[in-house]
Amino acid sequence: MDTLSTANTEFCLDVFKELNSNNVGDNIFFSPLSLLYALSMVLLGARGNSAEQMEKVLHFSHMTQSLKPEFKDSAKCSQAGRIHSEFGVLFSQINQPDSNYTLNMANRLYGTKAMVFHQGKSIIVEMMYQTGTYKLAFIKEPQMQVLELPYVNNKLSMIILLPAGTASLEQIEKELNTKTFNEWTSSANMVEREVEVHIPRFKLEIKYELKSLLNSLGMTDVFNEITADLSGISPVDGLYLSKVIHQSYVDVNEEGTEAAAATGDSFVVKRLPIRARFLANHPFLFFIRLSHTNTILFCGKLASP
Repeated sequence: MDTLSTANTEFCLDVFKELNSNNVGDNIFFSPLSLLYALSMVLLGARGNSAEQMEKVLHFSHMTQSLKPEFKDSAKCSQAGRIHSEFGVLFSQINQPDSNYTLNMANRLYGTKAMVFHQGKSIIVEMMYQTGTYKLAFIKEPQMQVLELPYVNNKLSMIILLPAGTASLEQIEKELNTKTFNEWTSSANMVEREVEVHIPRFKLEIKYELKSLLNSLGMTDVFNEITADLSGISPVDGLYLSKVIHQSYVDVNEEGTEAAAATGDSFVVKRLPIRARFLANHPFLFFIRLSHTNTILFCGKLASP
C-alpha cells in the first residue's frame, strides 16, 4: 500500500505542476487517484514501449524492483496485477458501508461575514469562520501555514497550504514535491492547538482533456495509432488511446461541511495554549487525503473563490 500511495503522490504533483504551468492564475481541481486508476486499467493491456512509458509516468516502474527476478517478465505475476490488487485494498478502505465523508466542522461553522480575498485584485467573498482544535504547522521556508481539517471519524482530512508573511503561492509551488509535502505535513511539524479558522465558501467543477499533459510527461506511444501497443487488450492492430478526459467537483460550504463531532485522538499530542489564526483570504493549495495511508484523493488550487 505504501508503494501505491507514494506513486499516487508523485503522479499527483507531476500532474499539478503541468496543469499549473498551463493554467496560470486559474483554479485547479482533480482526483489523482481516479486518474491513476483509470490509466492503470489501460496499463494492464499495454505491452512493450507503451507499457514502459506508462509505468514511468504513473511512477509504477519502481515497483518492479520489489518483485523477485523470476517474476519481472511474467504476465501472470506482473507489477500491473500487483498494483490492481493494492487498488482493491485501498478502495475497500475508502468505500466503507458507514462512510459519510463530509467535513467535520458541524455546529460551529458560520457563514459570520464578507471579507476581502486578495488575488492580484481584491474581491469580496463570503468567509466561513470557526474556532476549534486542529493540527497546524508553521513552515519557515517558504513561509506558510499548514492546516489539517478532519472529516468524520478522522478517515479523511483536508490539508491546506497557505502562504504566510512575504511568501507567495508560487514559491510554495516551486518547492512542492513528494519529499517536501511529506515533511510539511509530518507529525513533527503538525501540532494540535486551538485555531481560529477563516476559509472562503467555494465550488469548483473542472474538466480536463489530458492527452497533451500526459504526452509532456512522457506517455506518447499509447496515443499514437502506429506506435501504440495495447495487444494485451486486443490483438487487432490500430488500437490506441485517443483521449483522456477527467472531471472533478468539490463544494465547500456550510451545508456541505456539516457532520457529527469528530472522535477524540487516542494518542497524546502536544498542545500550545495560544490561539492561532488561519486566515485563508488569498490563494492556497488544498489536498483531500485518506488519513490512514496518506493517499491523496483530490488535489486543488483555489486562485479565486
